[in-house]
Amino acid sequence: MIRKLPTSLAALAILLALVAAPIADPRPAAAATLVATVNDDPITDVDLDRRTKLLRALKRNATADAALEAIIADRLRLRELKKYGLNPGINERNNGIGRIASQMKIPPQALMQSLQSAGLQEKDFDDFFKAEGSWLMLARGLNKGLEVSEREVRAEIERRGTSAIPSEYLMRQVILIVPISATPAQWQARAREAEQLRTRFSDCQSGVSVVRATPETVIKEQFSRVGNSLPDELRKLLDNTSVGKLTPPQRGSTGIEMIALCDKRALRDDAIIGEDIRNELLARKLETIAARMYSDLRARAVIVRR
Repeated sequence: MIRKLPTSLAALAILLALVAAPIADPRPAAAATLVATVNDDPITDVDLDRRTKLLRALKRNATADAALEAIIADRLRLRELKKYGLNPGINERNNGIGRIASQMKIPPQALMQSLQSAGLQEKDFDDFFKAEGSWLMLARGLNKGLEVSEREVRAEIERRGTSAIPSEYLMRQVILIVPISATPAQWQARAREAEQLRTRFSDCQSGVSVVRATPETVIKEQFSRVGNSLPDELRKLLDNTSVGKLTPPQRGSTGIEMIALCDKRALRDDAIIGEDIRNELLARKLETIAARMYSDLRARAVIVRR
């Protein structure tokens, strides 16, 4: 037989149940507010907020007007690309990431880490990088006859003088492996090991055995890079490192990383110097054309601010 609760206890039980139950919020979820349209394509305050965060992470002007103009630029360029049958994907997005990272003088990995640290997700920057990575390609495709003459190259070499001669760096990467699950204390311990290794490392020949004697540490094969192909930050780091020594330890994706500078020499190959300058001048011309193309596109667009 089921016994009934006294009236007072039953009322108390109902009251407790009501207190414990979640109270539905009678207010509707905040809807996005339309702030502008570009060729009837809506731009909301949510879009504006996301773009403002992205511009801040890229260390650019992040005012509301700047954010709106950046979104307008993406929408117009991506729509124009579709007119030519181009549908930017992962490769174009990666090109855009590399292009912006180069402008910021940092590695692409560092750029993506800064975006993640700022709380940005793929949807917040996908269109931006796709547009950046594709627009120059369209400019190049529409101007296939664009070239840089030998006269322009020689004039630029003469203008630069000795600064036109780049350096070639011979390097080996050293990594002290740190497990993914490592604690901050373990990272600090490995960083101390890296500093100790750095004091014992005197040249790239004898240093190999020193590195291999350090537990969970690898030294990669020697490779070379021309200075103007390196990010400014890394090139300055190498210029401040003596030949035969290791660069200061830095935390990487798989552990504590250092670069052994095995040699540094002036690269006086006129053909290589000329080709580098030719590519640089060509890139400048393309950027000028791409900017003019967008300016014309922007002038024809129907933009309404709310």
